[in-house]
Amino acid sequence: MKLKTTLLAAAASMAIAPAAHAYEGLYGAIGAGLNYMQPERDVSNDGITGAGPFVFDSAADYDNGIAIYTALGYAWGNGFRNEIEFSYGSNDIDQIDPDGLGFSGWPAGSITGDTSTIAVMLNTIYDFDGMSDRFTPYIGGGLGIASVDHDIAGSVSPGAPTTPMSITYGPDTRTLAYQGIAGVAVGLAEGLALDLSYRYFGTKKRQVSGTLNGAATAFDVGHAAHRLMAGLRWNFGAAAPVVQYKDCWDGSSVPVTSECPPQLVEQAAAVADPINFTVYFDYDKSNLTSQAQTLIQEAASRALANDIETVVVQGNTDTSGGSAYNQALSERRAAVVRDALIANGVPADRIRTDALGETNLAKPTADGVREPLNRRSDVTITFE
Repeated sequence: MKLKTTLLAAAASMAIAPAAHAYEGLYGAIGAGLNYMQPERDVSNDGITGAGPFVFDSAADYDNGIAIYTALGYAWGNGFRNEIEFSYGSNDIDQIDPDGLGFSGWPAGSITGDTSTIAVMLNTIYDFDGMSDRFTPYIGGGLGIASVDHDIAGSVSPGAPTTPMSITYGPDTRTLAYQGIAGVAVGLAEGLALDLSYRYFGTKKRQVSGTLNGAATAFDVGHAAHRLMAGLRWNFGAAAPVVQYKDCWDGSSVPVTSECPPQLVEQAAAVADPINFTVYFDYDKSNLTSQAQTLIQEAASRALANDIETVVVQGNTDTSGGSAYNQALSERRAAVVRDALIANGVPADRIRTDALGETNLAKPTADGVREPLNRRSDVTITFE
């Protein structure tokens, strides 16, 4: 009898609520939140030529303020995204501290004004896609230019512990800005997410002009802030493609764009043709489904009715994950099919396994893409 059989054992890795591919394209974001100026921001005229009527090395404390931002970015589809961000933050001054060396400072109520920043930042952010269907953590950082505007005026009235003192400083100054970013995006709808983030925003210390007791001088002033933000992020592109599946005659599921396994066909002949079949695996798995075990058993039974020459089992993966990890995963997938064939009577010395990792894609994809058709072991049985 001539036997010609093609078998497919398909396991649907995401038959229920399949996940969309990582988004690639333009996105926008906007948000607002708390701007907390780190305590004891440096304010001093120590070491400045022409420092004025007295020298001090102190720090400024600020009340909590607000910050807002908007951003336009591009997601590359591999977890990374880049964006240009415009931000604004503002805090009212509370006091300038005593320095412990006879300088009494300007306590709360004796000084008014605020410090605000307008910044343009270039951010690089990495999204940890795949950790959750709804929550996507991320980290990143940015560099840019900030305009820091101080509008400060203080006066200690006569009768204070020290002689009367007044201070002003205020022209804005442009300087290098930097920030660290950590947050989580919470999916609200297709292409829309609630964006919760923490940002440490700082600038290089710069010298600004002002007055002390009416005399012109300059001050070294530092700036840093902790920002807790909430906002929205939305994708401008179309919704990412979603893998849909259909059920086949043998109980397996395959993508709707693929053909179901053909029905078993037998036809008379003197020599058996090779048996070819493919075993599909769930994402990041190497265990066999019950359908795959049944079909391997049937293929082994049919093969043993003839004189087996060779059995070649090739393990494969998709491109999601590192190449070294995928190489090891393909070895496990080939090994589990080999063990199942031996358990069903196929001689072990006739079986050869090959681990191809992500190098032998049934459906070519970009790096980092989950594709059910590529998570497989291909089996070929030939006869003497």
